[in-house]
Amino acid sequence: MIITSIEKYKGDTFCVIADGNKRVYLHRDIITKYSLKADMEISSEDFAKVLFASELRRATRRAMYLINEREYSYISLFEKLKKNYPEDICYKVADYMAAKGYINDRRYAEGLVYNYMECKLYGPRRVKQELYKRGIRGKIADEAIENSLDGLEERLMALIEKKYDGYLHDPDDIKAIAKVKNGLARAGYDFDDINRAVKEYIED
Repeated sequence: MIITSIEKYKGDTFCVIADGNKRVYLHRDIITKYSLKADMEISSEDFAKVLFASELRRATRRAMYLINEREYSYISLFEKLKKNYPEDICYKVADYMAAKGYINDRRYAEGLVYNYMECKLYGPRRVKQELYKRGIRGKIADEAIENSLDGLEERLMALIEKKYDGYLHDPDDIKAIAKVKNGLARAGYDFDDINRAVKEYIED
């Protein structure tokens, strides 16, 4: 394979033409790293390495942009990158971000648990579902939830007051009470806790 020409494209990006018709766009850093020049002969294997390095660089920069916007778990970052890059590239980038501490599943889990438990007043089961959807599972998810169980009763009562106060003025309105309990169950609370909290709320 012969590199026919290397021409400036935009900014630090160059258009590299190989064998007269194969056109790729590479950053200056990649061209410098592999000492690419016009009329240079390069094997298909080495050219493939150049293209891999270029994709890896792009994916890494994309990942840095994403995690500067918000927190990601390892899996959620991988899934986001996989929309535009090959899996082997995505694994390498996610591994790198984790090794550098730019992503941290435990830290990410703790942030999510705080948001869902303290701010949205979700119960443990709903929070676990939300963690699962975002790639946080197993021991990390369990520990993050367990560490935030203090104050569960207070959060449950706060949710009842915030969303269901109007349904609980008549202790004989079975349908209204059932609606409240179903809503609290969807929010992730256990039925024993729900029954106790609703009974206490009505009595108060």
